[in-house]
Parts: sequence; structure tokens; C-alpha cells
Amino acid sequence: MDDENRREYSLDLQLEITSLALIKENKYCVIYLAGTPDGPRIVKKYRGGDSSLVMVEADALGFYHHLAQDEPNLIDSGEPLLREDRNLLCIGFVEGDAFSEVLYKARKDDSLRDRSVRIMRILGNVIRTIYEKTQRPQEETSPFIFEYFNYCSTRLEQMPLLGSTLFKGMSSEAERLSNDFRLSNIVPSFIHGDFVFKNIHIKDERAGLIDFANANLLSHPLNDIYNIRFALANMLLPKKFKADLLAGFYDGLGSTDFPEIAQRFYYEYHRRRWLMLKLSSRIPADLIQGLRGLLSFTKPFTAEDKAV
Repeated sequence: MDDENRREYSLDLQLEITSLALIKENKYCVIYLAGTPDGPRIVKKYRGGDSSLVMVEADALGFYHHLAQDEPNLIDSGEPLLREDRNLLCIGFVEGDAFSEVLYKARKDDSLRDRSVRIMRILGNVIRTIYEKTQRPQEETSPFIFEYFNYCSTRLEQMPLLGSTLFKGMSSEAERLSNDFRLSNIVPSFIHGDFVFKNIHIKDERAGLIDFANANLLSHPLNDIYNIRFALANMLLPKKFKADLLAGFYDGLGSTDFPEIAQRFYYEYHRRRWLMLKLSSRIPADLIQGLRGLLSFTKPFTAEDKAV
């Protein structure tokens, strides 16, 4: 089957694909590692006939390419190849190690710790640059953001045992918080949408972003910021190392003046999203992480939680 797909995708993309190996698949797409004469590429075949998802990712990758090609600290994935009518996307291969793996190795390596803090500074600067380049003051935040926030809140409230005790009233609170956010006219901008350490590759002193499938043109940098903050809080790393990483990130981000309603909304958005995914998982390790998070870093928003 892979050889049949290799020939088909070669024709569709007008690209010589010499090998094709399955990486993973989900309900949205199938992802392959493709060999070409110019090196490895990533090929994604989206399921179904709706091309909206593949278009979102292709547009996001095009934006990242134009950002990275002029930024020496970023690894460029190149211009994506898109065959919209075939729901097919070819992406440049971003070399390096997943940042999550680098961070765990750094627990016993001081030089790697220092390097990781420098990478976090680069990432903070990238988030700030994206925000400055993509603000859309005449548009409103994507409806999807509010829909998913309400979905996560409702799922938590309806959860057996925990829902009626820890998450009671969460769905109505989500509605109030969403309405307050809308009334505040928060200026939206582009986000990566899954800004976590496994989607950041590290090579020497450079970082490369991968997997833009959840990118959104009309969200806010706080969406990515709180995403990576919760990801960092969940990692089993020394407390001081975590603090140094976060300090490096905010140093790169620079001074910010995000409205408190935006801070509260996106903090709660990622708190509830993280808890829903962990506590509803059938994987024991996820459930353990969710329970640990309930006792430590997933408390409701307070002023001390603001991204500053």
C-alpha cells in the first residue's frame, strides 16, 4: 500500500518520492515520512473531501516559512507543497530533537540547561514577533475558541464523580467569561495552536516549529503562551530549572500589556482543556497526570498567574 501511495503522491505533488513510511495517523489525516532526492519531507494526507483543514495548515506553514527564512534563530521548513483537490500536503523536514527530549536530558547536564533557557528566549521572541506581524484589529476572535472553551467546561462539569464536586457551574461560568472577553474587543492574531515542546525541534542553537494543524488566524498570543506554560508545569523537571526556562521565555517575549480578561480567559481555556484531556483519557499515565495537576498547577486563575 505504501508503494502504491508513493507513486500516487509523486504524481499528485509533481515530486519524486523515493520512499514512503507511515509515521502516524488520526481521525483527520495520515502522516508519512517521504524520501526525496533533496532529502526527507513530511507528507500529510487529510481524510474526506473537505479541504478546509489542509488549507489552514498550508497557509500557516507558508507564513512560518516567510518568518523563518529571515530569522537566523529559526529552522525553516520551506514553502509547503499543496494539492488542495487531493487533500494532500508536503512539508519540509525540520531536523533536530524534540525539545521535550532535550529538556529531560538537561536535568543532568548544566550546559544543556543553559542552552534550553536560550532556546526559550528565542521562542518568546518568536511569539512576540508573530503577534506584532499578524494583529487584525478590525476582526473578532474566531468562534471556534469560544465553542471549544464551552465544550471543555461542559465535559468537565458532566464528568462522573469529579464533575459535581470540583467542576460544578463551570459551563455557565465559561459562558460569562466568554461574553466578558467579547465585550472587551481583544485584538486577535495568528497562533501556532499546539505550542508545546514536542512540536518544537532543537538543532544546535536554533529552534524549528512543526505541526501547524491547529493554527488559527484569529486568536491571541496568550493562547500559545498558556499552552506552553501548562506543558512546562506538567513536566517532571527540577523546580529551579522550570523557573529559569519560564524566565527565559518571558525575557524573549519582552514587556507585555495584555488585558486581564484575556489573561483570565486563555488561562482558563488551557486549564480546562488540559484537565479534560487528561481526566477523560483511558491511558493510566494521563489520568495520573490529571490528578497530580489537580493537586498542584491547575488551580483557577488568580492575579499571580498572569503572563507578564
